[in-house]
Amino acid sequence: MEQQCLETALLMEFIEENCHGAPKGVIFDCDGVLIDSVEANMLFYNTVRKKLGLPELNAEQREYCQMSTAAQALEYITPPALRSAMGDVVRKMSYARDIEPMIQASEHIITLLKALKGKFFLGVHTNRTGPLDYMFNRLEMSGYFDPVMTVMYCEPKPSPDGARKILQQWGIAPHEALFIGDSLMDMQAAKAAGIPFLSYRNDKIMEKGTCCDFSKLEKALLALRQENKHCELK
Repeated sequence: MEQQCLETALLMEFIEENCHGAPKGVIFDCDGVLIDSVEANMLFYNTVRKKLGLPELNAEQREYCQMSTAAQALEYITPPALRSAMGDVVRKMSYARDIEPMIQASEHIITLLKALKGKFFLGVHTNRTGPLDYMFNRLEMSGYFDPVMTVMYCEPKPSPDGARKILQQWGIAPHEALFIGDSLMDMQAAKAAGIPFLSYRNDKIMEKGTCCDFSKLEKALLALRQENKHCELK
């Protein structure tokens, strides 16, 4: 079924209504939003399962793995009797060498970040565990985000812990931020923190549709900021 993609005018209407004008900050999920990582991540998990003599992930397992931390995903897709062997398999693999180079920046994301830098606070809330510096540098995303909340610094989503810490650092109210994610866990974290949530390429979790195009989101955010000049960053 075709996605219910929101056009620029509807994006503006949705954001303005939920953020009471233009937001001051934008929080991005990482996998599936900032980066196109689904197939790279699935290759990692399927390789682990293959080495354990298990079949490839089914649709439900793929969805869970994309939303969760690596530790949660590996435990979920590995039967208890094989978890010790799974640990040995993972230790012999190199995600950085074999999987990470396959990951690419999402379409139009760099242009969006360049347009928003200095005009909006930009942060990341991800269920990834390790630092993202190397990957962001490779994908030309370095220098845009502060803070970057991984599970090293906060509880994993759907907990609102990371989102609340971002708001605290920025010194803004929940409605003054916009959380962009592609999963139910993202939406639950945003909702629990009181932050307006915009789905990216997943209209299954939002009745009003989803943002499918970052170039349209760029136009919507910049137009709203122009209309709401009191939203200057301090």
